[in-house]
Amino acid sequence: MHRKAGTKDEVAHLVRPKFLIPSEKADAGFPRFFAVLSKWKGQEKDRSSQLFYFAQTQPGGPWKATASIWALTEPLKKPSATDPAPGPTSTEKGRTIVRMKPKQLPALRRNPDDTVQLSPTGSAERSVRGAFADYLTFDPPQGKLADRRFARGPMTSDLVKFFNGWADPELERSLSYRPAGTALPVLRLDSGSSLVACTLQQTHRVAGVGASGTVVFEKDSDTQIMLGGGPEWREATSISSMTVLLEVPAKAGAAATVLSCDCYDPTLLSATGVR
Repeated sequence: MHRKAGTKDEVAHLVRPKFLIPSEKADAGFPRFFAVLSKWKGQEKDRSSQLFYFAQTQPGGPWKATASIWALTEPLKKPSATDPAPGPTSTEKGRTIVRMKPKQLPALRRNPDDTVQLSPTGSAERSVRGAFADYLTFDPPQGKLADRRFARGPMTSDLVKFFNGWADPELERSLSYRPAGTALPVLRLDSGSSLVACTLQQTHRVAGVGASGTVVFEKDSDTQIMLGGGPEWREATSISSMTVLLEVPAKAGAAATVLSCDCYDPTLLSATGVR
């Protein structure tokens, strides 16, 4: 993206790391994992932290970052009467600002040596990845806000409502998702629930209606830059990536809670179009 736009990414530094390391016995096979909660330098007072997952795929091999996602790690402040209401709002420049009140990251269950515990039923709990991908796959405005598999909130029912708002009689639009990337470790929480992190790939297709219908992208938007050329197209398909953090209850069939995700602003990977 920076290469196409002729820009450069700013250097950012992470501080105050808190390591989440499974015991060697529990994480004996490969790939092996650990995670780190950190603060961005200059944002140490922010109530959220960045959660990075690192993986080693073979003995003696390098440790590589495989996923990252924000998480609310400090208590919410006492609400003020002047605080803006949660929900998506548009700015004068056409961008969307999303205000939300996510649930704080629950405490992780630790062993006496301070290592974190892996869930013994992690393989089954990872099925929530496909369930969440299925929940978000629809053609706006046909998304269903309520789903017994997930608790209502800013990154479930509010998100579907936001996507349904994209419906336009002059456009055909579809959203589809699938799990992607490395299967990450499932950590046990003090409550007995489990913490599941995953990467989803989003495919977003939009097309003009009829023989002469077109799609117009905002000048210098990420999609327009990735497509190249002018802003007007017959149809376009963009592929994006997002990371999701979910709390999966121990009770079978209970609704999972989405603790965080970059689903309102996923990372654009590619875009193709037809003029």
